[in-house]
Amino acid sequence: VAGRMAESLSETAQFTVSASADATGMLQLRAHIKKNGKALSLPDITYGDMVMFAAVKALLEHPEVNAEFIDGQVFRHKAVHLGFACDTPRGLMVPVVKNAQELPIGALAARIKELARAAVEGKISADELSGGTFTVSNLGSFGGESFTPIINFPQVAILGVCNIAPKAVRRDGAVAFVEHIGYSLTADHQVLDGAPAARFLQTVLKKTEAIIELAGIPVP
Repeated sequence: VAGRMAESLSETAQFTVSASADATGMLQLRAHIKKNGKALSLPDITYGDMVMFAAVKALLEHPEVNAEFIDGQVFRHKAVHLGFACDTPRGLMVPVVKNAQELPIGALAARIKELARAAVEGKISADELSGGTFTVSNLGSFGGESFTPIINFPQVAILGVCNIAPKAVRRDGAVAFVEHIGYSLTADHQVLDGAPAARFLQTVLKKTEAIIELAGIPVP
């Protein structure tokens, strides 16, 4: 892992752009699932699961981000093989959800939990740790407000997920405090310029804010 991180920094031109999304819908959906998940035949869907679901949908609209840069060539991928950083007793591992674009949010959440459990228990296979086209690193549960995730080379970008915290926003001429979730997107400037990277992040924000409709789970 140390070698790959060093290689990533030496072989890429990394820059990071940060932004936050209104997390009201995430909070509502999380509360609804905690209360009614069993009746809805849904697994425990966490904020992290929601973020990864939103990221997958955003990647489908921005194929230039779902790509790898190998030997001077850019390889765009139609399928989203979503890697996620996982803290284990043996250190950092990055399990990969293959063909994540085909999974509804409940199935995605279940697969993420299955892979994370296998990684923590030391039972994950080499195939389940390879083939990723994009990675998400979530430090929100540790209270991280902002950070600079390192690209999982040869991928061209990585999405860092920060904590949920109140943010002052202006609404109807007044200031209100609204819960927001922070994101830090690191991209390889050899492949992605600032504007395309920022547009992708903007799409992630929009998908996050529309997570209830995106997930197709009605919330009263």
